[in-house]
Amino acid sequence: MFSNSRRLLAAGAATASLTLLVSAGCASSQKSEPGADGSGGTLAIALEKAPGSLDPADMEQSTSAFAQPAYDALIKIDGEGNLVPGLATEWGFTDDENKVFELTVRDGVTFSDGTALDAEAVVANLEHLDDGRSNVVSLVNGGDYEAIDDDTVRISWDSPHPLAAQAFTQTWVAGMMISPEALAGDAEQLTTSTAGAGPYVLDAAQTVAGSRYVYTARDDYWDPANQHFDQITITVMENAEQRLNALRTGEVDYAAGDLGTAAAATDAGMQVLHAPTVVYGLSLLDREGTLDSPLQDLAVRQAINYAIDRQGISDALLGEYGSPAQQTVVSSEPGYVDALADAYPYDPEKARELLAEAGYADGFTLPVVASTSSTAATLSQVFAEQLAEVGITVELDSRPSADYFEGMTGGTFPAAVIGYGSQPVPMEYDGLFGPEAIFNPLGSSDDEINSTMEKAMAAPEEEATVLYQQVISRLVDQAWFAPAVYAPVFYYASEDLAPLSVSEARPQTPLNEIRPAN
Repeated sequence: MFSNSRRLLAAGAATASLTLLVSAGCASSQKSEPGADGSGGTLAIALEKAPGSLDPADMEQSTSAFAQPAYDALIKIDGEGNLVPGLATEWGFTDDENKVFELTVRDGVTFSDGTALDAEAVVANLEHLDDGRSNVVSLVNGGDYEAIDDDTVRISWDSPHPLAAQAFTQTWVAGMMISPEALAGDAEQLTTSTAGAGPYVLDAAQTVAGSRYVYTARDDYWDPANQHFDQITITVMENAEQRLNALRTGEVDYAAGDLGTAAAATDAGMQVLHAPTVVYGLSLLDREGTLDSPLQDLAVRQAINYAIDRQGISDALLGEYGSPAQQTVVSSEPGYVDALADAYPYDPEKARELLAEAGYADGFTLPVVASTSSTAATLSQVFAEQLAEVGITVELDSRPSADYFEGMTGGTFPAAVIGYGSQPVPMEYDGLFGPEAIFNPLGSSDDEINSTMEKAMAAPEEEATVLYQQVISRLVDQAWFAPAVYAPVFYYASEDLAPLSVSEARPQTPLNEIRPAN
């Protein structure tokens, strides 16, 4: 996994908030009513961003909702965060180093083109994923793939891949299976068509790429009890107010929301779904003094942490939708440390004392790259004001998404304002704080963190959790980051849909689980 670290988050997290988990559905202007039994009709969804491709192997995780209607995954995550059977009925490592993983494929499943699902089909998909451009391919690629028999697939890697099972869920795109017949033909057609084992198939005649996607129900789907609509439409609406208005008028049933529209959605009687999964704060990048900034001094990094009023920021800006953060992972992730919940209490006087001890009694100027997205921009100003109180003058360089990504990863800024979607610790090591992580552009490295991660990658789950906690504790102790708040991703649902729920473990309800209210 480590060898492909730079691909994991390079595109999906390069949004204004670097959030991997912001994916939702879209909209339609022609809805039909469900039948008397609650089935049938059209589920109309509104999403903010179109996919570059409908091929799961070339799809960024942030747009995976566009694949969900057509592509079932090998493994599912239920509402409580448990892994449950999907197209695979059994799975697990067969060695004691997390290098050999086997899957048992479900019988009686066919793809939308009539091809049967079997072990060889899974192998073909894994080989296709190896050639893909998705930002999550490094979670499972680079192995040897073997069909042991008609129903059993064995994957062998040279290095540990402890998150293989999670990677094969509907949260990521690696486990979404494509017909081997389609892969053997003109695979380029999968950019604008579908050939999955899911409950729907893309209706190309009604679809306008980049704007509106229409999926129609299959008559031969293997699990008809979980096929709740005749049609799903996903329409791209970039503006959050436009998506909310479409919900108000009944044009759509389900949409991506944001902090700025959450109160209005609540007032309109919508289901407002939110889970605190995005960690906003400062990444103190110049930990080893590559840019000769004061951040090479641990006392300075700790002073910055003491200078941030996390509770005040959370109360004022997020209210009921957020909470203070001291760690880069949320409490549901293995590796979260309860004892660190108040590691750096707000204490400006202590911050000044630490700065004086480090030789900066008169303060200093700190260049910081930041995003112009609404939440990040607001937080950037707050960080600047609070650090000014202890003598640190923040020199903000605020940029739109693409320019921000370039600045944040370019190795020219000692610090950056980030909004990072909490992930399992191995993923964060690959993308956020490991020596080759793309969001660690100055290559900060810590022997204790690296050696502990190496042990954790090959360890059983319970032992790995303890090791992950040691890594998070080390990050907090060394003040590599100054996390401030856990902020949510938002989704809105109309009263025409059955009650939905989200959690830190699963912040978005899979589209195929959405049902009519009756």
